[in-house]
Amino acid sequence: MRLLKKAGMSALALLAMAAVALPGHQANAQTKTTADHVVINEIAWMGTTTSYNDEWVELYNPTARGVSVDGWRLATADGTPDVTLSGTIEAQGFYILERTSDGTLPDTAADKIYAGALVNAGEDLRLANASGTVIDEVDQWYAGDNDAKATMARVSASAPGTDGASWRTAITAYGGGYGTPEAVTPNEGAADSGPGSIAVYFNKAVDTSVAADGNEANGNVNLAEKLIARIHAATESVDAAIYEINLPNVVQALIAKAAEGVPVRMIVDAKETEDSGHVERYKLMRVYLEQLVRGADGEVGTADDVHVFADSPIFAVEDASFRQQYGLAASGYKDFPRKTVDVGEHTSSGYFMVDAEQKADGGYYSPGEQMHNKFAVIDDEEVWTGSWNWTTTGLYGSEANREAGILGGNSQNVVDIVSEPLATVYETEYSEMWGSRALTPNPAMANFNDRKTDNTKHTVYVNDTKIDVYFSGGDDAIGHVTDYIQASADESAHFCIFAWSDQSMVNALKVKWEGSAEDNVGTRTGFEVKGVFDEIFWNQWWSASVDMTGRTASDTSENNPNIRWNHPAPVYEDNEDRKLHDKYMIIDAGTSSDPTVITGSTNWSTNGNTNNDENMLFIHNGRIANQYEQDFYQRYETAGGTDAHSFWERLWHALKKIVGMGN
Repeated sequence: MRLLKKAGMSALALLAMAAVALPGHQANAQTKTTADHVVINEIAWMGTTTSYNDEWVELYNPTARGVSVDGWRLATADGTPDVTLSGTIEAQGFYILERTSDGTLPDTAADKIYAGALVNAGEDLRLANASGTVIDEVDQWYAGDNDAKATMARVSASAPGTDGASWRTAITAYGGGYGTPEAVTPNEGAADSGPGSIAVYFNKAVDTSVAADGNEANGNVNLAEKLIARIHAATESVDAAIYEINLPNVVQALIAKAAEGVPVRMIVDAKETEDSGHVERYKLMRVYLEQLVRGADGEVGTADDVHVFADSPIFAVEDASFRQQYGLAASGYKDFPRKTVDVGEHTSSGYFMVDAEQKADGGYYSPGEQMHNKFAVIDDEEVWTGSWNWTTTGLYGSEANREAGILGGNSQNVVDIVSEPLATVYETEYSEMWGSRALTPNPAMANFNDRKTDNTKHTVYVNDTKIDVYFSGGDDAIGHVTDYIQASADESAHFCIFAWSDQSMVNALKVKWEGSAEDNVGTRTGFEVKGVFDEIFWNQWWSASVDMTGRTASDTSENNPNIRWNHPAPVYEDNEDRKLHDKYMIIDAGTSSDPTVITGSTNWSTNGNTNNDENMLFIHNGRIANQYEQDFYQRYETAGGTDAHSFWERLWHALKKIVGMGN
């Protein structure tokens, strides 16, 4: 209140002013990405350990095609230096500018030699194309260390250069101090803040108007760039369990890491080729899996291979032209043994590329149940997980968008946690699916789906943050969500969900919402429920959206009786440009009642809880809950959620920021 008194304003007057001036929840303007998208990636404004005059600048092309920079200019606002560029920056390639001579970086050939010093106190550095359009700008030195000669390195090619959060001081040693000339793309180091850090990323715009002070969420994040940075930083191991993968730059990062001698293991999912809805997608995934299995030298069974295992066997693609399109030899599939094996109730034949969990009789299980995880454990100390499959559609939406660097994919969330205890929990789960703790899997000892046991620790602490973790099948993750809603949800539940059919969770929320689990019975309690459902399942008879909106389904089932809510809740069909692929719920955000985020790969269904391989986290942390709230409100209001209560929420958030109550 000191701020109010100093300004000579009453709280009532301030509220009135905020009511007039406060904007609604608007989507953050997404940075326009053009075909010639290039960024200023690293700046040695301090020189090197050899000489303070040995300054250099690195540009980076994050797109999937080369960009001509003929006639481009890199210049400071004061005109020194002012450099005209020439040549082409290849896809995911770098362009090095060295001051005075090519000897500035003895181990790196300069693409351009320039004159003129960068001022250590800071510069406004702009990159403009041949038409004079500013492509990227850095308006001050946000990072770097003159004493250590550590460069200012960009965190992400998708992050704005004029934002301090986009930059960090380099920590990787090179011949001139600390920096990564023509190396890491585009980030370095492990997670954003070392041991004990919890970083959350959203690939779509977020609504920072509801952010607590200093707690703006990371929106419009290129998740592939973040993941590749984590892979590049690995020094001991990379263990990934991923439902689908077809992003070429992620595949190449994994291959490169294995070629360095770092063990890379991958558990993947297999689809039946006769599944008409997935034939082409599965075919594409298999050629990328073959690239991983072959490693950097292209040979099967050599030391640089990525070790790949599945829930059901995977056979090589035999389509010669398709193989050649992705850099594989037309008949290279013959490197694999030809086998006929029992898979489920059928016999399958082909060139056996990836082994899988075996039955006692030597046969294999059907891939009808999914290994649906999307997690990686790096160096036994960092866990990357969430809703994002490592695919083009999942992040970009299309190949054209990927080539242009446009994030037009499904709405996703990722959480990256640096914690050895949590990593140990995930490694225990990994070993159960892998069948061993060795580099090579043990098909006879492997267990997936409902054949797993509940054998992991379920609660760890990351600094002061309690995290509960459950895996499917076996741990009854959905049951734990239901229990948590019943016992611990006091004020609100907000969610974004791809598919929700579990009735126990719906009933638990109905009791909170209107005091009754009976069909069309209840009186409003004051507990708040808000949510967004993916449009694909909005009108499915089994969807929780039918219950919550009080609609009557055309048919029912024993497991989904469609218990209609007497008072329809403000839940909406999404209005995203692609799928709403999130699977998260936020409990009691902004309160003192244990604000918690429940997130992971698990859809809230019987398959997600029992049959598939999934992971789910309960993160008990108010600031993390607030970051998810920023994503939630962007999705909610895009879907049409504009009830009156949200106005007062906006007003309250604005008031808290003004008077310093942002936590």
